[in-house]
Amino acid sequence: MFSFTTTIRKVLLIRSLLVVSTRTAAFPTSRVFNNLHQRSESAFFAVPYCTSNNQLRIGQYQVLFKPVTVNTMRPKRAASKMSAAATADDDVSNDDKDESTPKPLKGSAATTKKSKAVATEKKETKKKAAPKKKASPKKKVVKGTESSSDDDDDAKPKAKKKASPKKQVAKGAESSSDEEPPKTKKKATPKKRKSKSTTSDSEDDDSSTTKTTKKKSSSSPKKKAKAADHQRWTERMPLTRLWNPETAMTSKGSYTFTVISWNVAGLRAFIKKQPDALANLAERYQADVICLQEHKLQDVHLDDPKLKIREHFEEKLGGFESHWSYSTTKKGYSGTAMFIRKRGGGDDASKKGKKQAKIGAFFTSKNKEGDEAAKGDSIGEIPVSHLQPLNVMTELGLPKHDGEGRTVTAEFPLFHLTNVYVPNSGQKLDRLGYRTEEWDTDFLNKMQQLEKGKPVIWLGDLNVAHNEKDTWNEGAKHLVKSAGTTPQERASFDRQLGAGFVDAFRHLHQDAMGHYSYWSQRAGNREPNKGLRLDYFICSKDLMEDDDDRKVVVRDSYIVPDQLGSDHCPIVLEIEMKK
Repeated sequence: MFSFTTTIRKVLLIRSLLVVSTRTAAFPTSRVFNNLHQRSESAFFAVPYCTSNNQLRIGQYQVLFKPVTVNTMRPKRAASKMSAAATADDDVSNDDKDESTPKPLKGSAATTKKSKAVATEKKETKKKAAPKKKASPKKKVVKGTESSSDDDDDAKPKAKKKASPKKQVAKGAESSSDEEPPKTKKKATPKKRKSKSTTSDSEDDDSSTTKTTKKKSSSSPKKKAKAADHQRWTERMPLTRLWNPETAMTSKGSYTFTVISWNVAGLRAFIKKQPDALANLAERYQADVICLQEHKLQDVHLDDPKLKIREHFEEKLGGFESHWSYSTTKKGYSGTAMFIRKRGGGDDASKKGKKQAKIGAFFTSKNKEGDEAAKGDSIGEIPVSHLQPLNVMTELGLPKHDGEGRTVTAEFPLFHLTNVYVPNSGQKLDRLGYRTEEWDTDFLNKMQQLEKGKPVIWLGDLNVAHNEKDTWNEGAKHLVKSAGTTPQERASFDRQLGAGFVDAFRHLHQDAMGHYSYWSQRAGNREPNKGLRLDYFICSKDLMEDDDDRKVVVRDSYIVPDQLGSDHCPIVLEIEMKK
């Protein structure tokens, strides 16, 4: 009875002391454990109820019978002693987790035989594992099996001196309390992350790095392929001016007839944003004719007292006579206009009075040249009559096309000049058939009829980018379905040029790249120069030939991309009129 009550007391005391966690300590020898076992076997078998690790039993009995000093710094001596105790006690198999069966003592013969067998197995596994250098996964180390710990030690023989105390401390921590294994897991997780981030000896890391490099290498050519999918030309090549009007006047006595074309994309908004743009442009290039497309006005708008459009042009371009073509089928749509410089005629000057004198200041150079060189009705040796139109028509004479106000044609003594705004095929290409099969064909026939009498120049927004030099992204897949770059529109333009007409800019500047006249404002393409060349001067071949018998020769054509005010920019044509 006395022994039974004593045993019960010991068991209760042991269970209460199990709450205390001994982190690192020098454990008692197996003799102390055996003496305790001899005094009460029932106490020994009661321990697995609290914990399933023999090392934990040793530490707890030590707290019961021999107080121990706790060292939080984990010195190397304590760690080495703990490792010795831990390796000696690790001989018990995983079957100790079964709480229903008693376990053999450390000092028994079965245990010693088992430890010797395990030792021999360790030596054999070390010999086999050394040349292979295969590191077992660290998950097995956490479980505490003998084979995993041995393999892990063999896999990294160089790091034994530094890494072994840490590993043994981790094992000893398992013997101290049940709360320690999670801490060892926390230590193990960063090690795994380090091994993945750094190229260690493990084959898994090598394979992962090779996979990532393969992905990068495989993705890079794809990006290059996309970049090479179509041209991306945004650089504007420098352009050399081919003609100097002042030199031609002084050396040859010839006159340079200058024509400017500009799609203003709505004249009312244009005047508000750039009220002086046209006047400055006329002064800068000493223009004789200014052609506008897409003014979007009706005839009532010119004399509207609120808009005051006619007054605006009388003030800014009073030295020019204006001719307008309006869209009658659709309001606020299309429309063309031509401003022709007034010559001689005192009646015109008297009508404008002071305004005429004010506007005349914009064109002082030509006026002075004309006053000095004028003898009768001539500028130098060029008759003024050659600079004045004989007739101006605001229609083609074709009823199915004239309702949209797309042309203004002026007949000069030496050539015909036609300002045209070619129909756009639309975002959904719903007018592609009309544009290529009807408009282009009928317009070409009209120009050929005019050419029978004298050379022809037609100019304006032709709504087509002819070839790869006229687009910044030639080869892009969407171009074949976009208005202005469809194969049908380009083929139709080829037919027009093949009928005996010449693109003046491309003829004079064959290798020019990056010279565009239109940029999408929605996409903000003007600053990076992602544009199209949609505005042209198309001339009869006779005007491009410089013979002694030719009285009129096209000398230069260029684009003015720095002039703001619209999503298009102005283009300029210089024509020499010989004496």
